[in-house]
Amino acid sequence: YVGRIEGGKGFPELFDHFIRYKNRNHNDLKLVLMGKNVVPIPAHPDIISLGFVSEEDKFNGIAGAKVLVQPSLYESLSIVLLEAMTLSIPVLVNAKCEVMRSHCVRSNAGLYYENAEEFEAALNYLLWYEDTYNQMRENARKYVQKYYQWDTILARFEKMIDYVCGGEK
Repeated sequence: YVGRIEGGKGFPELFDHFIRYKNRNHNDLKLVLMGKNVVPIPAHPDIISLGFVSEEDKFNGIAGAKVLVQPSLYESLSIVLLEAMTLSIPVLVNAKCEVMRSHCVRSNAGLYYENAEEFEAALNYLLWYEDTYNQMRENARKYVQKYYQWDTILARFEKMIDYVCGGEK
């Protein structure tokens, strides 16, 4: 996870889901957090809080991750989600956030969860099905290339401006 660690961003629900996951699944998976801590972080050997990190460390951390978790209910656009996808890292998002869930569906590069059981199932799916996981990695990169490159974004803005100004119907 990268960002503010606060209640409005899906904490401490994520902590609860992850600890429940670790109690049922004995593997070496860690929850690594990068960002300002506002809520208490549980003392757990598999939860690692790095605090603020440099941009280089952020990108290295994301690139080394199995998945980027975005637990927020209220994101309109998550830059870090797009950064992870650019690095071919699948995402796991809160299903209650329509925008993040939509990115997963449209890209076929992420999964979403509504509760602890779905969180566990999604993580295990990513860990157990290597071929599908690798396809999701490729889908993530292609999704950002197709929809979020500057040329594409600027072309959309130009089209909207033309439409508003009456130039294109």
